[in-house]
Amino acid sequence: MDLGTDQVHNAYMQIQYYLETCETPSSRAMCGLIASRSGRNALSVRKLFQRALRLVVWAFLISLLANSAAMAANELVPKRVKLASGVVYTLFSQGNLAFDFVVVRPSPMRSDILLCIPAAFTTAHNQVDGVFISNGAIGNGSAVNKDLGGAIIIENGKCRLFPSDKGAALSEEVLQGVQQSHGSLFQQFLIVHECKPASFKDKSKFQRRAICQTTKGTFGIIESDRPISFATFNDDLVALGIKEALYADMGAWGEGWYRNATTDKIIKIGLDRSLTYKQSNWLLLKKPKFVEEPRRAFPIRLHLRDTPGSVSRH
Repeated sequence: MDLGTDQVHNAYMQIQYYLETCETPSSRAMCGLIASRSGRNALSVRKLFQRALRLVVWAFLISLLANSAAMAANELVPKRVKLASGVVYTLFSQGNLAFDFVVVRPSPMRSDILLCIPAAFTTAHNQVDGVFISNGAIGNGSAVNKDLGGAIIIENGKCRLFPSDKGAALSEEVLQGVQQSHGSLFQQFLIVHECKPASFKDKSKFQRRAICQTTKGTFGIIESDRPISFATFNDDLVALGIKEALYADMGAWGEGWYRNATTDKIIKIGLDRSLTYKQSNWLLLKKPKFVEEPRRAFPIRLHLRDTPGSVSRH
């Protein structure tokens, strides 16, 4: 049950009424018994009784508000914002949810999954484009795509977006570390890096979607409401306060879904859903579970900025 502030206030006022009056038979009997045995005045006993009950009520209300806030943070409520470009963007904030990356199509029947979108590109042979790791299991280990300028590492539900430096940042040491921590990784275009939009030769227009990190350090998914160019999308992401952004597969592969926080119904997203059956991998936002800290024993060394401007892809 998720109580709003007004509901909590009303509940408090009702309880406060009974505390002030103390007119219930049980409370009068209890106060009378304590007064007779302690030799105190019945009125002073009733005041002490009221104070004790107030402490109990406040503890209950604080706990109620904390639980309500925690439940809200574990829900996925999309927000929409219109920018000067005229494009309306839908924002899915991570909140307390956990990121995950899988290569087996997840079922919408799983109640722990609140959002599912295609992530890495899918090749003509229906394979994940570039090297990838899903919960410790590596694929295409010797097939780093040097034309994809970015990558994501997910460990314990948290992610990091970084430039791949034409594959140099995806060394064997890095890949082994992600495997050992049972983490995940995949390659994609890094379309915003350090608050600067990447430049692409591709001028085609498609609906756009990206995994983003804001300048405040929060993460989420952002999606356009219409087909736009990379130039418009990347510039708008910077205007939205995005520090790092990794593209997500779109075009005919772009179908995804999220779970409505109120009705629990599945809401499909993505304008072109003609090649959904050819999707090969998915990024998820899930309800959190208790996890250990990552067991990484070495730092990731990132060097040069890589802007993949020569590759044309949806």
